[in-house]
Amino acid sequence: MRRGVWAGVFAAAALVLAVGSARGAESASRVPVRELLEQGRLLLEERAAGSAAALGGRVEVHIAEQAAARVADAPCVPMVFLPPGGRPTGKTSIGLRCAAQPWQIRVPAEVALLVPVPVPTRPLGAGAVLREGDWSLAEVNLAAWPRGVATDPAQMEGATVVRAVKAGEPIPPASLQSRAHLGAGDPVQVILNGAGFVIKATGKMLHQASPGQQARVQLDSGRTVAGILRDDREIEVRL
Repeated sequence: MRRGVWAGVFAAAALVLAVGSARGAESASRVPVRELLEQGRLLLEERAAGSAAALGGRVEVHIAEQAAARVADAPCVPMVFLPPGGRPTGKTSIGLRCAAQPWQIRVPAEVALLVPVPVPTRPLGAGAVLREGDWSLAEVNLAAWPRGVATDPAQMEGATVVRAVKAGEPIPPASLQSRAHLGAGDPVQVILNGAGFVIKATGKMLHQASPGQQARVQLDSGRTVAGILRDDREIEVRL
């Protein structure tokens, strides 16, 4: 009699385990792991897209490979979300949670912001003045340079290196001193170029500008003109 009772108990336990295992396998098979991770990748890519567009770059998203097993263990088909306070680039995460059950995880991810920036073609020591050919454009992950890098090629020529920089590496902004600029009230020489004539006059800057930029000047006569600021404190105005 006892043997029969125990046999029944074992049979029932085996049935429970079998049903539980089958349900677990069914639950795992219902979780579209790849689709969920792809949703997370697209959310991260969309969040960083604005920065990439503004800098003329692109975004690459990498999600931790070990995440697949954790997602497959979900007791539901989870929803994907971006945890609040997450960084748009660099090391970050995506979140997955069940709507009706207390299950939630975060999956590590990394977002690269790849932007073409000027990098030196040779080592440059302090005091060097950048000239054409001293740099070329290379794609750099800005997320790996949290202190920032120089991104505008137009600001390179004529800038002075104040801290030595290595060939092939992005240039930290603190390593460069931009070309001298003029501020409001600074005196300048104005060259007025007309059809068949050139007039020179003096005036003062109405705002800050660097060589190569558009500048507005008030002449000594009181007239206001606009032209291009040259390196030698001259404003060229075409009439």
